[in-house]
Amino acid sequence: MQVRGLTPGLYDNLDKVVSSVLNAQLKELKPIWRDYFNVKTSDRKFERVLTMVGMGDVPEKAEGAAYTTDFIRQGYTKDFTHTEFGMGFEVTPTALEDDQFDQLEKSAMWLAFSARVVQEKRAANVLNNGFSTELSPDGVSLFNSLHVLGGSAAGTARNILASAADLSETSLVQALVDLQNQTKLESGQLVAPITSLTLIVPPDLEFLAERLIKSTGRPQSADNDLNAIKTRRTWDVVVNPYLTDNDAWFLVASNSKMHGLVSYVRVPVTQEPPMTDTRTRSRLYSVRFRQSWGAYMWQNTFATPGA
Repeated sequence: MQVRGLTPGLYDNLDKVVSSVLNAQLKELKPIWRDYFNVKTSDRKFERVLTMVGMGDVPEKAEGAAYTTDFIRQGYTKDFTHTEFGMGFEVTPTALEDDQFDQLEKSAMWLAFSARVVQEKRAANVLNNGFSTELSPDGVSLFNSLHVLGGSAAGTARNILASAADLSETSLVQALVDLQNQTKLESGQLVAPITSLTLIVPPDLEFLAERLIKSTGRPQSADNDLNAIKTRRTWDVVVNPYLTDNDAWFLVASNSKMHGLVSYVRVPVTQEPPMTDTRTRSRLYSVRFRQSWGAYMWQNTFATPGA
C-alpha cells in the first residue's frame, strides 16, 4: 500500500518549493552589514593578515654623503578563524500528506531569515564590542586612545574621541578633525584624510544623523551659515538596529577597501541536500555556512560610545 506522503513525486515537489523559497528569501533580504564591511572569500581554515611597517621619512643628505637606508618590516598579525553555523527543520509524512504548503513555505522563509539575522548580529558585534573585547592587531580594543604603532619610536594614535560625546554637530566635527590628525600608518606618518565617509548609527540616531549631514544650513544653529559637514565631505548613513548601544556612533571610510572591517566567507549560506529519516520518514531541510568577522587594522575607522 502506498502512502501519499512517501511518494517520491510528492517529496520532489516539496524539495523544489523549499529550495525556491529559500533562494528567493535570501535574495530579497538586503544585508545591512555588507554596506560597511569588506567581504572576501576564503579557501582555508583561517585567514592570517599581516600589517606592514613602511619606511620612515627621507632624511636630509649632505653632498657626497652615503645614503641612509631603511626597509619595510612586518608589523602585527591578525587571524580570522571561521565559525560554522547550521540549522534545519523537519517535515513529517503526516504534515506532508495534509499539507499546508503555506506553512512549509513559511518554515523555509524563517530558516533563511535566521541565517541572515546571525550574519547581521555577528557583523554588528565587531562594532558593539569595539570598545572592549573586539581587538585590533596591535592587541588593544578596535576603538582605542592608545594604538601602539609598529614602527620604532612611532608613538601611538587614537580612533576614539578624547572625551566620549553624544552625536551632535560639535562632536561630529571633532571626530572629522581627529581623523585627520590621528590616522597614521604603522611607521608614524599621517595618511591622506578620507573625504567619503559612512556614518553608522542605531535607529535612535537616524533622524539626527540625517539632519547633521544633509541640512543645507548649519544644523542645530540659528546662524545663517552653510553646513560645512555636508559641503566638505561625501556621506552615507547606515542605520543598524543590531547596534546595542543607543548612544554609540561610528565612522568608517565609505570605500570598504580603505578600512579594516572585513568578513571572510568560507562557505556561503547554502541549502544542504534534503534528507529522509529512515526511521520516521520525515524530510529534513537544512542550511549551513562558515564565516568570520573582525578588523585587520584600525585606521580609517572612528567611534565613540556616546556620553
